[in-house]
Amino acid sequence: MPFKRIVLLIGAFVVFILAALISWYEGGQLRGEPWEWRYTAVFSNWANEGFTNADNLWVLDHFVYAAKFEPFYPIVMAISFFFVLFLLTFWLFRGRRGVRNAILLLVASISFLACYALFDSPTIGFQLFAFLFGITGAFSVFGMIAVKSVGYSEAKGFGKGKFL
Repeated sequence: MPFKRIVLLIGAFVVFILAALISWYEGGQLRGEPWEWRYTAVFSNWANEGFTNADNLWVLDHFVYAAKFEPFYPIVMAISFFFVLFLLTFWLFRGRRGVRNAILLLVASISFLACYALFDSPTIGFQLFAFLFGITGAFSVFGMIAVKSVGYSEAKGFGKGKFL
């Protein structure tokens, strides 16, 4: 792996960690808003079958709250996650098109399902996430097509360090 890709990978991972910590902090506001627990604390409601205590909130519910109402850092976190995922997929499976395309197809399928699920959300945060998931699915499909096309084949340098 060239030095440039290693720097990109480490940088994106650091951005992911920092954005996750800030999102977790922003999502901590959920503890002080019990009227929002019914709609936002989906993981805690599912696991505890309804609850009335802020101590029973799961950490994932903090991220859901941040994504709904403070979406900037959760979106940065998601973008950096997808960047790391795509970078590792194209690096680790450089010589295996079938495996790489299967991973990209899985990412595209999950992204399009998430886009469909979040598209009609009343909050701007989930609408932005729906758009992000739609773009990610489109990039995944483009990655599968570009790898198979003759113009971007590995023989012409697509997977040999000239892409990034």
